[in-house]
Amino acid sequence: MSIRTMTVGLLLCGLVLASPAQGQLAGEKPIEKWVDVTGRAAGADAKAKEEATAKALRAAVEEGCGVFLTAQSKTKDYKTVYDKVIANTVGYVKERKEISSTVEQDVTTVKLRVLVSTRKFEEDWAAIAHTLEQENNPRVIVAVVEAVRDTAAGPTYEAKENGIMQGKLEDFFLSKGLTLMDRSTAAGTARRDVMLAALKDDVKELAAMGARFHADVLIIGQASAKYGKSLEIGGQTMYQYVATLSVRVIQADSAAVLASKSFDPVTVTTLQRGGGEDKALAKLGEEYAPKLLAATVEAWSKRANVLRTVQIQINGMDFEAWKTFKEEAATLEGVQALRLREITENVASIDVEFKFTNELLAERLTQLKKTGLVIVELSANRLKFKVKS
Repeated sequence: MSIRTMTVGLLLCGLVLASPAQGQLAGEKPIEKWVDVTGRAAGADAKAKEEATAKALRAAVEEGCGVFLTAQSKTKDYKTVYDKVIANTVGYVKERKEISSTVEQDVTTVKLRVLVSTRKFEEDWAAIAHTLEQENNPRVIVAVVEAVRDTAAGPTYEAKENGIMQGKLEDFFLSKGLTLMDRSTAAGTARRDVMLAALKDDVKELAAMGARFHADVLIIGQASAKYGKSLEIGGQTMYQYVATLSVRVIQADSAAVLASKSFDPVTVTTLQRGGGEDKALAKLGEEYAPKLLAATVEAWSKRANVLRTVQIQINGMDFEAWKTFKEEAATLEGVQALRLREITENVASIDVEFKFTNELLAERLTQLKKTGLVIVELSANRLKFKVKS
């Protein structure tokens, strides 16, 4: 039986988005602003007063930073950024004075005079907007091998460029504003190595290559198409071809599997016997390119909202220094656990379970008083430090 084999697609993608807000409006300087606000809550107990106070503080931040918020109302993902920033209401209040607290008809009313720090609010806005952009829009390498028709042992995949699936994925990603890596930068040995690693399903090697290309995520997949069966319809013989696709989303810097998906087969029917494999692959690409991108973004964006294990490496740390570091780092907000993996020649390898972003973890660890650390590498799932001399 003749074998026709097809492609590995290689793309390095990064969404081209407007830059997040970087602070105040042009010509304005961040200021501290006093505002008078009122908050109300049902009930007459201490809990009701606490809730009314919280509402008043939120109103104070909204009013104090109102001009800035109005300017940001068209920012991409405005509501998501707003919800994350406003959740830290207390962090933007430098001072507050209670004007009055009353209870009428089982409703507690609290009036406050609040000094709001618009500087911190705007800085946090920029930081969170940037983090969301990074978390939700990873740079991606796609390596999908294709095969059409089966041998007795099943589909046979070989390294070959410019396949049907590659073209469909490229077209879709380009239509969504993604920038594809220039083919010339992946020419020669590097491109060939990626293709061969994809054929061997060598996740670790592909992850290493992704890191060299400064990618965050790899999509590794297999697409195949084959003849299915013939049908007699109205005296006419029709031929069916079936195409399938399975993919995994791999984190480049750790080779961790973020998602694994097998898409439902697609079927095409033709009047001719032969050549239907290409049509089936084309339909497969058109139907599942949007779902493939969505699955990638969803897998990556979950990192912003769930507990993650961050690999930490600290140069210049012995066991005594580790004990001091563990005691100090365990008190940081968001740190759920610290696990020492090994200390070899004063290099400590540590896993940290952390609720928030790597960037925030790096910032907090470099602010430790007893353990002086300097960040030397920051990636999507790994941090490297050195102990200050």
